[in-house]
Amino acid sequence: MRRHEEHVAAHADALRNVILAAGIWTTPIVVEWEDLIVMDGHHRLSVACAAGLSHVPCLMADYRTVRVETRRADFVVTPDDIRKRARTGALYPPKTTRHHIPAEWNAACAIDLDLLRVMPALNYSLANGPHRDVDGRCAG
Repeated sequence: MRRHEEHVAAHADALRNVILAAGIWTTPIVVEWEDLIVMDGHHRLSVACAAGLSHVPCLMADYRTVRVETRRADFVVTPDDIRKRARTGALYPPKTTRHHIPAEWNAACAIDLDLLRVMPALNYSLANGPHRDVDGRCAG
């Protein structure tokens, strides 16, 4: 998965503590289908990497069904701008974009974290995905 904006480390740490204490993953990451760009879930992706998960639950989407806007007047945000930043690594500052996920997509899950660490490869995994840096480390 590819990020398009930075995340707040303190928020990711707090979220990691909540997820690890619960021992289950409850909210899927929303990912743009074509380029595997995180639309919603940058902090959760960071938690997944820190927790050593090889897989995470995701909802696949596209920019025909998800509207995006900027939260900052000093940045232009379009799907093309997001793709460019995700591909080049020139990430927006935290909370620059706001993706409007359709309310009917509010999905919940309850997957034991141990299963996400050892789940066999289905068709895409965190272990091999483009979110890894050039040294193979998790870029989360």
